[in-house]
Amino acid sequence: MSETGGHPLFADEFTPADQSWLADLHCGVEVWAQAATAWITTSEVLESISKYNTKVWLYRNSDNADAIVGFSSLAVTGWKRWPPPAGSRARLLYIPQLGLDQRYRGYPPDPEWRYSNQIMEHLIGQAKRLARQIQIEKPPSKHVELLTLKVHQENRAAQHLYTRFGFQCLPSFEDEQHLMMYHKLSL
Repeated sequence: MSETGGHPLFADEFTPADQSWLADLHCGVEVWAQAATAWITTSEVLESISKYNTKVWLYRNSDNADAIVGFSSLAVTGWKRWPPPAGSRARLLYIPQLGLDQRYRGYPPDPEWRYSNQIMEHLIGQAKRLARQIQIEKPPSKHVELLTLKVHQENRAAQHLYTRFGFQCLPSFEDEQHLMMYHKLSL
């Protein structure tokens, strides 16, 4: 992969039939990367769609069968305490899982076109779109303005990526393996 310059990704909404195309997708050997691969290639993604109405997108860099670069997901939570553990009741947008095939880490070399950046830009755009839709269709008590995620404490690359896109760590979140990060959507 020595390409340089602009290579836009195509985002397709995931359907159960797409799982057959994901046999070669491997997000890496790290614990968090294995979890991402397992989530999208097993019944976990289907359960998330069914139970939580999660939206999932596959990203590809061409029409070729092996062109899947990664995936992202977005759900609206039920009522949660924010900030946890004793904050006010709130509904949040949540990223259940996000993954980039290990072959595409750091590609293309131009940061403006880097696949991880394109995925995050698309996902944040979809979160804003969903938040605006909720504002139109639901009463103010059900509006959402925060996009949240959990990231493994040792996954420094993902933490750096999320921070560049305006996510902040929630300092009081207690979990042995994950940090909670949030992004205030500008609507």
